[in-house]
Amino acid sequence: MKLNKLIKLPLTQAAVLTAGLLCANVTKAETAVADCVLRDTAFSVQLPAYDVMTRPEARAVAEKYYPGLFETLPAWLLSEKMPSFATILTLEQLIARADPTKPRLADLDAELRALPVTEAVKAARCARFDAEPQYFSVDDAPVQVLVYQKINGYDHGRSVTAATEALTRMSKEMGYGVTVTANGGAFNAKNLAQFDVVVWNNVSGDTLTLSQRAAFEDYMNNGGGFLGVHASGGDSIYFWDWYRDALLGVQFIGHPMDPQFQLAELTTHENSAHIAESLPDTWSIKDEWYSFAAEPDLDGVEYVITIDEDSYAPGDLAMGGVHPIAWKHCVNEGRAMYTAIGHREEMYAVPENITLIKDALKWTSGHGAKVCAQ
Repeated sequence: MKLNKLIKLPLTQAAVLTAGLLCANVTKAETAVADCVLRDTAFSVQLPAYDVMTRPEARAVAEKYYPGLFETLPAWLLSEKMPSFATILTLEQLIARADPTKPRLADLDAELRALPVTEAVKAARCARFDAEPQYFSVDDAPVQVLVYQKINGYDHGRSVTAATEALTRMSKEMGYGVTVTANGGAFNAKNLAQFDVVVWNNVSGDTLTLSQRAAFEDYMNNGGGFLGVHASGGDSIYFWDWYRDALLGVQFIGHPMDPQFQLAELTTHENSAHIAESLPDTWSIKDEWYSFAAEPDLDGVEYVITIDEDSYAPGDLAMGGVHPIAWKHCVNEGRAMYTAIGHREEMYAVPENITLIKDALKWTSGHGAKVCAQ
C-alpha cells in the first residue's frame, strides 16, 4: 500500500512508518522488563527525580528535608506520566534549582539509601521501557533508514513531528526506505541488521533496556550508522556512559533562555565525508543553541558546523574558542554524526538544514565518501 500523504505520529505511541508500507506489527509489550538501567540501584539524590517523586516512601523523605520541592517546576515538566522532564534531572539537580546551597543534602541521601528497593520499586522503574522485540518488514530500497523517536524525557512535540515528516520525505527523495518507530524493542540484532543507519529523532531520557543498549553498541561497532538530532544530545544527565562518551562525545550543559531562540551565524567546515560542502562558508538561522561542557572528546572527530558565539548571546553558557554544533566520527567500524540544530519545527524546512541532514544520511548510511574502516 503506497502512502499518499505524510502521517503525523502520536509521540507517546509505538508507530511504524515505512516509505511504502504502513506496518501494524508494533504491539504493546506484555512481557515485564527485567533489565532496565537503575533497576536495582539504591535510592539516592543521584537517581532521576522521577524515580523519587513517584514512590510515596521516597517522596516523603525528600519533602521532609525540602518541603514543596516537587512544586518548584511546572507540573507539566515534573509529570508523573511519560514523558517527564523529571527523568532527565537528578534529585540533586532539582534541589539545586530550588536552593543552590543544598543544605542537608548528605542527610537526605543517607535516609534515601536506607529505603528498601522492593520488587514493586523495580517494576515501577522498568515500566517506561519496552520488553517485546520488534521485527519490521522493509521494502527493497538499497538503503534502509530507521527513525527512532521514543521519548521519556523532554518532549519537543511538534518539532518531532516536523522532523519525522522531513526525514521521511528526504529519505524517499534519496531513494531510501524509511521506518519510523517509538518502540525500544526495535533494538535487537536481527532487526537492526536490516538498517544502514538509525536516526535518533529528538530522543530524550533513557529509552533502551540494557540488552537493547548492547544490541545497538554491537550494531555500531560492526558498521552501523547513527545520526542524532537536537534533543538526542540534550539531556542534562545520562545513565549510559557509552552513549555520552563514545557516541556523542559531549555533555550538554544548557541553552540560553533570554531569549531562548536567537539568530546566529554558523560556519561550514571541510571534512573528509564532504558533508555540507555545498553550503555557504557562513550562514545564519534562528534556533535554540546548545552548549556543552567541552568540545567533543573523540578520536578522529571532524567538525561540520560551528557557531560564532559573538553572533548571539550565550551568556554564562559560552564555551569560548570553538563551539561545535554538528560533527562526525567513527565508532570502530560504525559511522556517527550529531547535529544540535532542530528545536524549532521551522528548522526542518530550512534549505541549509535539509542539505545538512541529507548529506548526513548519505554518510552515516555508509554511502558517502570516506566511510569508516571495514
